[in-house]
Amino acid sequence: MPLAFASHHHVNLRHVYRPAIVAALSLLAAACYAIASVLQQRSAARQPARLAMRAGLLIRLVRQPLWLVGNVADGLGYVFQFLALRRGSLALVETIMVSGLVFALLFGAGLDHRSLQRREWTSAAVVVTGLGLFLAVSRPGPGHPRASAEAWFALAAMTAVVAVVASVAARGSARRRAAWLAVGAGFVYGFTSAVTERTGHALNRGVLHVLTTWAPYTLIAAALIGMLLVQSSFNAGALRLSLPTLTVVQPLVAIAIGQIVFNEKIASSGPARAGEAAGLLLMVAGVFALAQSPAIIATPAA
Repeated sequence: MPLAFASHHHVNLRHVYRPAIVAALSLLAAACYAIASVLQQRSAARQPARLAMRAGLLIRLVRQPLWLVGNVADGLGYVFQFLALRRGSLALVETIMVSGLVFALLFGAGLDHRSLQRREWTSAAVVVTGLGLFLAVSRPGPGHPRASAEAWFALAAMTAVVAVVASVAARGSARRRAAWLAVGAGFVYGFTSAVTERTGHALNRGVLHVLTTWAPYTLIAAALIGMLLVQSSFNAGALRLSLPTLTVVQPLVAIAIGQIVFNEKIASSGPARAGEAAGLLLMVAGVFALAQSPAIIATPAA
């Protein structure tokens, strides 16, 4: 990276990088996305399974008030995520977003007027503990979302391949469809997060500049593909597989992009790597345990 660019970027980062603000914005985004996922899944699971991966599914969902409210929450979540990614790293923002499943648990339980059981509280505590351990040990710092055109093309191509493979593999049982489509959605949303960060930084040079770049148009296309994949995954009905898989895959993909492409900084010593792995394992275990809760997987009758 040229010295002049490095110096300019360093000054900008000192001005905008405030981890507490990034964390607060990320938590708000996670809460909004949690509300959206619960409402969207309850609407999507009511639709015929034959509509999975077809535009007709989105056309039917547009007529569902619950799904539309979920999309309003989704939009608010994206605004908060966008603001967070303008100020922070993918590793910090996307890891905190995992807490969305805890918010989904609380919202789902409130929607069903039920009290949480000890096992649900324990699973939520495991998620939060793993998240806290990973962030405390890794101490993620910002990078530079100005990768080369070749790197972006490779990322886009890899994401497209995974999405296609996941769509083809999503055949057979509801569990298989839900899991594979969630993997595809997680990859697409991880890529979308990276493009979101790139778009946010490009805004430093003005809206007109952004509109002359590829980023906002790629962002729209990726968001639409991701929405179709995730709604099709929800449509399979097996939320105990789709939601935790999506919750885990998206941040892992985003963290990998941040490390490999954006040169984001996280602690890399031997003990730090062990602590980061332990934190991630706790998060994954807690997420899949939490996804078994009736507050999250409950599907009302049509």
